[in-house]
Amino acid sequence: MKTSKSRPAENQSDTALADPILLDSQQQPAWHVVVLSFFTLGAYNMYWLYRNLNSLCQGSNQLQQGIDGKDPELEDAHIKLGRDGTLETYLKFGQARPIFTTALFAIPVVNLLVLLGFAHMSAQLIPDRNSFMRKNSQFTGFVIALLFGALTLLIRLPEPFELLYLTSALPLAIVQIWLNRHWKVVEDNKRIARQAFSPLELVAIITGASIIGLIAIHPDIK
Repeated sequence: MKTSKSRPAENQSDTALADPILLDSQQQPAWHVVVLSFFTLGAYNMYWLYRNLNSLCQGSNQLQQGIDGKDPELEDAHIKLGRDGTLETYLKFGQARPIFTTALFAIPVVNLLVLLGFAHMSAQLIPDRNSFMRKNSQFTGFVIALLFGALTLLIRLPEPFELLYLTSALPLAIVQIWLNRHWKVVEDNKRIARQAFSPLELVAIITGASIIGLIAIHPDIK
């Protein structure tokens, strides 16, 4: 009896390891972006850009290499993206350089140009031909970059109100919503979208909350 019960479990485990559709989704709750950016004092913004660029680059290259009829899931994703009119933009991300672009994002003013371009292309990935953001993706990218820059300037406010600059994560969360809609099409809701924070993220949040609390109560500790 024990042997008969263990076999199905083993088969399920083997299937989970072999079947790529059971991997974690590339989707990320938009509010995660805001929370992590806030409690890392904005440092998470750079990782957010790198993570998304890297995921889009790898996904695009995988799609290009897998269009041979052998992988029905990739073939299905190719058809759906083509139908939604986002295939061409998605394939362009195959030429992305995540590390170099993220390094540029660390440079003031230049980071606005980087975000403008990324938001512009992300808006073109929205799987809705009638979407205002997609139809006006260049203007939308400009607004996202402008809003990010304006909120970042709040750091010039007197203490402790300078912490309001951390609201600059809000424009990034908007872009994340667009990317989530794109990944839903690519993954066809077959992957598990993570809702909880990882242990490392929880450590960052707790540490950041402590630092922000100290800054708010004792600004002179900086």
